[in-house]
Amino acid sequence: MLEHVQRAPTGSGPLDGLKVAVKELVAIGGHALSANTPVPLPTHWADPVTDADIVAVLRAAGATVVGTTTTHEFAWGITSYDRGRRVENPRLTGRIAGGSSGGSAEAVALGQCDLAIGTDTAGSVRIPAAWCHVVGWKFTEGLVPMGGILPLAPGLDHPGLLAAEATTLLRAADALGTGNPSDDHDLLVLGPLVDSDPRAATIVHRAADLLAIEGHRVTECVGFPSADELMACFAVVQGEAALRAHRDAIGTWPDHRDLYAPYITERMTIAEQRSAEELAEARHRHADLRHHLTEMTQHGIVVLPATGCGPPTTAAPDYAPATDRDLRSVVLPHTVPANLAGLPAVTVPFSAEGEEFGVQLLGPPGSDRTLLRMAGKIMSTLERADR
Repeated sequence: MLEHVQRAPTGSGPLDGLKVAVKELVAIGGHALSANTPVPLPTHWADPVTDADIVAVLRAAGATVVGTTTTHEFAWGITSYDRGRRVENPRLTGRIAGGSSGGSAEAVALGQCDLAIGTDTAGSVRIPAAWCHVVGWKFTEGLVPMGGILPLAPGLDHPGLLAAEATTLLRAADALGTGNPSDDHDLLVLGPLVDSDPRAATIVHRAADLLAIEGHRVTECVGFPSADELMACFAVVQGEAALRAHRDAIGTWPDHRDLYAPYITERMTIAEQRSAEELAEARHRHADLRHHLTEMTQHGIVVLPATGCGPPTTAAPDYAPATDRDLRSVVLPHTVPANLAGLPAVTVPFSAEGEEFGVQLLGPPGSDRTLLRMAGKIMSTLERADR
């Protein structure tokens, strides 16, 4: 659902004439910020005076803000289909849009905007992009600061953008000053990390084949961390960071714990109960994973599933179709590596047998523009094949 908010450009540049929608936990100066939660936010969060950094950059490059988009509460979920305002899939009736930036994906898919701002802590830009058949770009860590964005888990949180076409995101890359693209990258093909819909593996190989036609050398990805390694580390690191964010940066925990969703309260309580030894071990493992993943992507762009399954039904939003498994256990192992390592990642829309899956491109720091160009190659080749 797009709530209309009008803010004119503050400058001119590569985004002239483009309309941008803003996830409702990203500050627009003079407009109330809700994060889709009944928890009362402190005034400096609830009523921001200035734009978030990402909003300011886009407006300075010529973009017009046209509205805000619905988030999963506090951005802590991958469905945008919990309590509060919900977002359904604009392409597949009776399915969810994904989250937490589901409203941004919906707005792009419906043509309500050219660009939509999202945030990505564990795949929150890339997951709804995959399921709504749009392009989702999670930035390299530090490309644009997180200033003015309500935090979920600092250190894992990243801004991102969604658009219907990679070419639109390349215009945004011009505005953000990303590095020069390179075609001198091998492709490391990685199948699903957990039991997934078999079609998720098929389209990964299909995408790699399309890039091979464009001249990229394709090899198998070897030595990628296991799902168990990734998720064990991520759960502890995210929990600790979220606890600090809500207690210190936002200031609503634990005073308003009765107003938090039960699943968030449970996660916060678990985080509070972890020992110093457990936290130290997770931090050490996080550093190791970050180094390993960064080194791996220096040898090639990893092509892997965006989600591992199609979008769940609105009747069972927390279960992965065709797998009979908890949704998070299927999806997150494919998305959290980019957040743990601060790497850029792009979800390319990719369908199979009428289902939306998406393929993900994971690259080394600063390769954002390269990934977007690869996404564009895949999309244009698919378009030519469909003619």
